[in-house]
Amino acid sequence: MEAMLQKMAKQLASMDEASLMALWDTYHSRVKQFEPTHSWEEACIVFGLIQTVRWKNQLFNDLWSEQKEAGRTSDQGEQKHEEEPVKVQENDEAPNAERGKVIQFQSRGTR
Repeated sequence: MEAMLQKMAKQLASMDEASLMALWDTYHSRVKQFEPTHSWEEACIVFGLIQTVRWKNQLFNDLWSEQKEAGRTSDQGEQKHEEEPVKVQENDEAPNAERGKVIQFQSRGTR
């Protein structure tokens, strides 16, 4: 099962977001019109995969931007820590726990 998922991930990663986004409206419309069918379930999965690639690209761009900004700051005189990953925002209620950053999906027209 894991090997199949890894293969699917590699195939999806090889596709560009623009090509996938060309299908977004089609699958969004199909998913909005619920039908208790296998076809509807498959459309949901395809739509989820399209959204996942979009989310992955937004996350990548956001983290890369933060990393580049951290590098720019460190180039201006602050100490640079090589190979240190970008840290996520911490939970105020649990100071030692790290939480993921929520990235809002932008509508297609505002990107």
